[in-house]
Order: sequence, then structure tokens, then C-alpha cells
Amino acid sequence: MSSFSSLYKQLGLTGAGSPLSGRHLLLILLCGGFLVFTVFVVHPNEFRIQSFFAGSCTRPSTDAGASPAKAASSTPHASTTEGTAQTPAPAPDDDDGDVRVLIGIQTLPSKYERRHLLRNVYSLQVRDHPSLAGRVDVRFVFCNVTSPDDAVFVALEIMRYGDIIVLDCAENMDNGKTYTFFSTVAQAFDAAGPRARYDYVMKADDDTYLRLPALSASLRVASREDAYYGLQMPCDRENFYPFPPFMAGMGYALSWDLVRWVASSDLARREQDGPEDMWTGRWLNLAGKAKNRYDNAPRMYNYKGSSPDSCFRHGFAPDTIAVHMLKDDARWAETLAYFNATAALPSSGLYHLPPPAGRGSP
Repeated sequence: MSSFSSLYKQLGLTGAGSPLSGRHLLLILLCGGFLVFTVFVVHPNEFRIQSFFAGSCTRPSTDAGASPAKAASSTPHASTTEGTAQTPAPAPDDDDGDVRVLIGIQTLPSKYERRHLLRNVYSLQVRDHPSLAGRVDVRFVFCNVTSPDDAVFVALEIMRYGDIIVLDCAENMDNGKTYTFFSTVAQAFDAAGPRARYDYVMKADDDTYLRLPALSASLRVASREDAYYGLQMPCDRENFYPFPPFMAGMGYALSWDLVRWVASSDLARREQDGPEDMWTGRWLNLAGKAKNRYDNAPRMYNYKGSSPDSCFRHGFAPDTIAVHMLKDDARWAETLAYFNATAALPSSGLYHLPPPAGRGSP
């Protein structure tokens, strides 16, 4: 015990006022030795498991494993796609028949409320139909942000959601924005490699309600080459005649080869000033492109309201792919209610929707 007593003195643990006696410290040392023996000799595997999980907590490097599409999205602003870090999952090696679609919703930087609504609408559709995840990607598209206030708020959106594409152009509707969208997407994803590309790229308006499962199912059976998809106009001689055929601007899609053609076409580059949907059809018509055309009437149509029926406007239908001209919240609410967008609302004692019968709103 003399050696232990010497150790205690060196540590200042003996003598008057010491909280521990020599016997107490001896018991502590013996217990510690037994613990070491148990961990390293009796149960060595458990120690290795703990070491494995401790090592796995380190953050992996994002540079070496970054996807090509993400790298493309971080390039300088000339033809950049800001916020495209959420690239689609690679298609499996075996062709399972699924179609990969990029939907670019053309909007304005200042339309925060509309983007918030559409994020809710489309994220819930993907949640209810998990097979759409990584197959149908929705992005919001506008040109250079010139307002200092918008620049701050849009930057927050990009950081939070990663679903915004900022094109290198002056904001417009019919002076080249659609051309810039298609050509920018083609360049960005071609640079990222073949597995980052989509089968279809769709231009859509922010007043269009797309039913993503119906859209995906319809495109799945369409050709993946030389294909032009939407609501074909003119749908009769009364409307838009005598214009040559084109797909209405509410939402139309081009197969990837046509998106690449737009990006390289002198015709498309020269002729950008004009109604964007008509001019897209004009490019394809003059070049003899889009042999496979898919007219989705009557499944794509304008909101009817109090207007008379026509070949491009009618009441809601269960097999709808797209409803256009939802210009205000009342139209959106009516449309979402018809298609049971809130049917999966969980029951709760914390809110009452709709109000109980015979009572007003809480």
C-alpha cells in the first residue's frame, strides 16, 4: 500500500480535507481496470462497432462526389441555371418505361405568393405519388433579377428550395425568354453528361395547374424523339386561323433532341420576337421537325368560368392533364377543390376545415 499512498500524496488526495480515502481510490482503480478488460478483451467487437459509427459521422467531401449537373449549375451567370442543385436522380440501367420531365414554369421574380402556392401544389402531388420523385422536376424560370429587393428574396428562395432557374436575359414574355430557357437547359445538361438529361422539357405558365401523375402517364407512352406535346392550336377555324399549328403556351413539351436542336438552330436564334408559343411551333414547322405531335385536347384546356364552351375551354373533367387561365386565388381554390387536392388533410382537434355544419368559421 506504500506505493498507492505515495501516489495519493502526489495527487493531493490524502490528508485532512481529502474527499476520498485510500480505500475509495483503490476501488475506483480496480473498477476502471475491470472496465478496460471487458471492453478490449471480452467484447472487442462492440468497441470496433462504436469506432465505426464515430468515423461515419464525419462529413464527406462534396467536391469529389458532386454531380456534373450540380457543377454546371454553379458556373458564372452567362447561361447559368441558378438553384439547380436538385438534379434528377439518374435513370436505372434497365429501361423501366418511366419518363423524366423538367417543367420550367415561367414567372416573374416578384411573384413570391404564386411560387409559394405552386410549391405546395406540386410537392403534395409528389408526396402522394412517390414514383414521380426524381422523374418530374418543377422549376421556376425568370430572367435576370434587377430589383435589389427581389435579389435578396430570390436568393433566400434559392438557398431554401433550390428550384429556381435564372436566365441570362432581360425579363420578357414574347421576346426570347422561351428560346433562352430551352437553349440554356440544353447547354447545361448536355455539359453534365447523358445521364443528367431529361426525356422531355416542358415550358408552362404560372397560371396553369398541372396534374403531374396524368402528365407523366401521358408522356410515358409518347415517343422520346422528335416529339412535340401539348394542346394543339388552332383547334378550329374560328380561333387563331389561319396560323399554322402550334401547341398552346399554357404548357407544351419538347423531346430532348428538339431542345438541343433549338439551342443550335440559327432559325430559332434569329426569330425570337413574337408570341412565344406560336413562334416555337413556327420554328419546328419551318424546319420540318416534330414529326410526332401529341394533341391533348380535351384533357388540356382553359378555365371555363362564365365563358361559353369552345375547343380549348370547357368545364373540369376527371382525366384532366392541365387547366389554364387560373388568374386569381378564387379560380385556384375552385380548381383545387374539384380535384380533391386537400382530400388527404389529416383530422385534428386543432383546426376545423370546412366549418362544422350550422356554425360559422372559427
